[in-house]
Amino acid sequence: MSGYQYLDVKLKLRDPDSVTLTPVFLCGCILNSLTNIFGEIGGQTTLEIVKFSSTDKRFIFRVSEDFLKRVRIAISLIGYYQEVPCHFQVLSTSQKPLDFEATPEEFIAF
Repeated sequence: MSGYQYLDVKLKLRDPDSVTLTPVFLCGCILNSLTNIFGEIGGQTTLEIVKFSSTDKRFIFRVSEDFLKRVRIAISLIGYYQEVPCHFQVLSTSQKPLDFEATPEEFIAF
């Protein structure tokens, strides 16, 4: 079994007031993108939101290392969240758990 990577991600929306931002909807959006791009993903997906801020539109999630490339590709290709134009920005990636208050320089992936 491989280790995990943590991603600090910010969601940028064209009209932020017109969406409902929840961890469940975010996971669904990412999983839907994975399925659309790579087909059936089955049980190999380990995607877990560990921190969430609806105010800052940021979330930190954990993904298995062997699945990291697919998740980053899927995130970068998402253009809509609940039918509102958007894009996801990966702020940092780390093998160690991330926190919103920490500086991104501390978490450079090896």
